[in-house]
Amino acid sequence: MLEIRRVQRSAAFDRFVELLGLYEAGLPGDLRHKKAPNMEALTASHGGRSAAFLAMCGGEAVGCVAVREVDGATAVLRRLFVLPEHRGAGIARALVEAVLAFAKRQRYERVVLDTDKGRLRRAYDLYRSFGFKECAPFAEVDYESPTFMELRLAPDHRIE
Repeated sequence: MLEIRRVQRSAAFDRFVELLGLYEAGLPGDLRHKKAPNMEALTASHGGRSAAFLAMCGGEAVGCVAVREVDGATAVLRRLFVLPEHRGAGIARALVEAVLAFAKRQRYERVVLDTDKGRLRRAYDLYRSFGFKECAPFAEVDYESPTFMELRLAPDHRIE
């Protein structure tokens, strides 16, 4: 059974970092991030209005995603990854749903991301299925041909 958990303990952050390493290794070389995450900075930067999530299946972490505050109105979805042997089971969709639910609870107005629609087409199509649309750049990236996307969130003032 699939469970999406917010990462809050050091052991879970260890697994999150392991998955980030696999994520990076699976990207084309020019899309890899230049700097490996520092554990202390990573744990400090994923609290409050930012978060990291793990997809758990049978007690095993099989996917991850992060969402970080850009400004008071905007969050960025980052590093969506599912282990290759678990792809096609809706795990990436569940992780994006967790990010969007979190962003709504935090009262963000929009969620942004960057991808490469030419080489990461499955990710691009997944984001489009949620209603993400291409938008103007919101940050600088260090790879060619980025596709910037955003999803405007409907106001939801319910407290869950």
